Amino acid sequence: MALAWVLEDARDDRAERARPKTRRPEPGLRPSEASDPAEGAHRQFSVLVTDDHPGMRSTLRDILQAEGYRIVEAEDGQVALGLLQTQVFDVLILDLAMPRADGVSLLRQIDVPPPMVIVCSAFSHYSPDGVRDEFGMKVFHYMRKPVPPSDLIVAVNEAVAELDR
Repeated sequence: MALAWVLEDARDDRAERARPKTRRPEPGLRPSEASDPAEGAHRQFSVLVTDDHPGMRSTLRDILQAEGYRIVEAEDGQVALGLLQTQVFDVLILDLAMPRADGVSLLRQIDVPPPMVIVCSAFSHYSPDGVRDEFGMKVFHYMRKPVPPSDLIVAVNEAVAELDR
C-alpha cells in the first residue's frame, strides 16, 4: 500500500485550531510547558506508533516528527506491549488488525491513560462500534485509514492537551 501524503498539507489551520487556546505550546510540548526563555529544557511528547505496515508507520512518523513529537515504532501489539512496559509514552497510535498480537489484545492488556490511545485502523476486521463497546473510555479517538495528515495532527494535539488537564 503506497501513501502519497505531502507533509505541507499536514500543517493546515485545523491543526492549529486543535492546539490549546491558552499559552500556545511549541509542537510536542504540553500547554504548561510553552517556551519561556527563563525556563530550562522542555520535555518532548512521545508517541508510540503501532502498525504492521512499515510504510504506514514511516508516514505517521514523518508527519508527527514534523510537528515536534518523539516517535517510537512497533510492528505489532507484542512489540508495543514490551515497549509500554519499559518506556513512558504520551500517545499510542494503534492499528487493530495486525499479525502475532493485534491491537485489540494489546488494549485488553494495558491500563490507560496515559498513554492516550488513538485507534487508527481500516476497521475491516473490527467495527468501530464494537471496539467502542468493549473499550469505552480506554480509547481517546477513533480514525479510519487512510487518515488525512491534518486530522492525525489534530487528534494527537487534542490527546496531548487532554493529558495536561
